[in-house]
Amino acid sequence: MKIQIIAVGRLKDRMVREKIESYFKKLGKGLEIEFKEVPDGKARDSEEVKKQEAIKILGMVSAKDFVVALDERGKEANSREFARLLDKLIHQSWNLTFIIGGAYGLDQSVRERADLVMALSRLTFPHELARLLLAEQIFRAFSIIKGNPYHH
Repeated sequence: MKIQIIAVGRLKDRMVREKIESYFKKLGKGLEIEFKEVPDGKARDSEEVKKQEAIKILGMVSAKDFVVALDERGKEANSREFARLLDKLIHQSWNLTFIIGGAYGLDQSVRERADLVMALSRLTFPHELARLLLAEQIFRAFSIIKGNPYHH
């Protein structure tokens, strides 16, 4: 299984990047995880910014990918439900793409392309923290799937 995480903006905080990398190193081999960054849109109007970002995001998504758009208005799941989703996708041999929007969120075209629109929380997080939360939840989900004691 391949997991691709597409996020708008650069991850500037070295400590956050190292923590994200540490979660994925702990997962071991057999799981390919790739991060892709999309530059922030450069327009005065927020809708135009989202459209610019959407064009770049959608250009990185394969028609064969199962796409999860992270959006505060999306479906919420607890850690066990998220693990069940990942386990199901693994067994169906899907490649999985997570999308984290920019400062103005995601354009409607990205939400429409998504197979699932999911919320990490109803709270709004800085984008670097959203990346870290997603990495931790992916690690936690695979710990649940494998029966490892990380999740109690």
